[in-house]
Amino acid sequence: MIRNRTDEIVAELEAEWPLWQIWVVPRAVGGTIWCARRWDDERHVLNAASPDELADMLEDEASW
Repeated sequence: MIRNRTDEIVAELEAEWPLWQIWVVPRAVGGTIWCARRWDDERHVLNAASPDELADMLEDEASW
């Protein structure tokens, strides 16, 4: 079975941040965009260049 590390990272982030929906947008040019939005507010979307950057952004959101 082929492992998909991206799906594993998405699952890890969702487990750590259950109030947030996490997904990726693969792009042909510029790499993957890592996205998140709260389940209760679909208009507030975070976009990051990496899963680490997204985790940092989620941490910042939690401190509000």
